[in-house]
Amino acid sequence: MKTISIKLLLVLLIFNLTSCKNENSSSSLSEYKYSDQPQTINCPDADNKLLNEALYAFEDDIINFYDVQQKNAIRAYSSFLRDVGTNRMSYDKFVSEHSVNLATILKQTNVFNNDGLNYNHDIIKCIAKNMNEDDLKITFNALLSTNSMSKSLYKPALNGGASKIAKDKHLSLYIALEYFYAELIKSDFSKIDFKKRDEEKAKQAKEIEAKKANQVRPLQPKNTKVDFNKRPAK
Repeated sequence: MKTISIKLLLVLLIFNLTSCKNENSSSSLSEYKYSDQPQTINCPDADNKLLNEALYAFEDDIINFYDVQQKNAIRAYSSFLRDVGTNRMSYDKFVSEHSVNLATILKQTNVFNNDGLNYNHDIIKCIAKNMNEDDLKITFNALLSTNSMSKSLYKPALNGGASKIAKDKHLSLYIALEYFYAELIKSDFSKIDFKKRDEEKAKQAKEIEAKKANQVRPLQPKNTKVDFNKRPAK
């Protein structure tokens, strides 16, 4: 009996040590920059705090790159989707270090596979269920139900839909996962000095604003009075 108790104790000890090792080996987000923002994503059995953080970080990145002056989310989404899949898209020019860290942690949820986004994941099912009731949701669910979903097939449905996307936060999350974070995990950002890059961008923005402010307005012609009694010189 004593031998059995000792063996049981050893098994429990090994199990606890293994659990602690697994917990320590998994990465966690050290900072939540948007915890004060409304929690717009609520998916069962998902880390909604992480998903909300990922959404807000993505939107911040594209807004600060595509419309830094007006901070218009609709314009930012429109420009981002226009550039997706083209030679114009360079994530290293605007992605924040925070978003890169988020991509690494999102990868651990298995929402991504070797091909990109894992359409069988519960997060995608949650997005499909909670999207706003419109044609984009109908197309999204139709592609999922027939196992035909791919970013190339769904992309045409998104064209011209920036306004709907900006208002539908579950659809926005899909855009972030499919066209942003799924691409970030494929790239190496280890050589980028984010602080230096952002300082240079801020300096360039200030210089542009200074030039605009110092632009000389064209001189307006003076309203000179005409003396009709004066004879023209011969």
